[in-house]
Amino acid sequence: VTGTIKLDGKTIPNATVNLSPVAGGTGKSAVGITNADGVYTVTDATSKNIGSGAVVGDYKVGILWYKPSANDSSRSSGSGDGSMNADKATATKSTGPESLLPAAYQNPETSGLLLTVKPGGTTQDFELDSKFKGAGAKK
Repeated sequence: VTGTIKLDGKTIPNATVNLSPVAGGTGKSAVGITNADGVYTVTDATSKNIGSGAVVGDYKVGILWYKPSANDSSRSSGSGDGSMNADKATATKSTGPESLLPAAYQNPETSGLLLTVKPGGTTQDFELDSKFKGAGAKK
């Protein structure tokens, strides 16, 4: 499986493409990373051969693309009182690298991106929109 990923008509380098098999399907998780020209090739997550492809089947697709950083800025902070009754939602806040894509594209369940892998190979390009709110979301 190979293809090109574009955001607002421009190719994006170093994006991660995650293939998640649809429920009840025959596929297996697969992943790939775009090169400098925005071209990706996926590898079955269970394979040791990079670029080996993906198992035939139907997939939901998630795409992640982050602002390059010289060092890891991921961190967590908290304001909870440490008790069992602390509100966990407000007690911990995690931060990390800045995403360059709308969050909905990161999750295969909300991206609206689908791919069918056929025997012999599949080429699938993805044209992403920086204003995307998620599959089924109101604009």
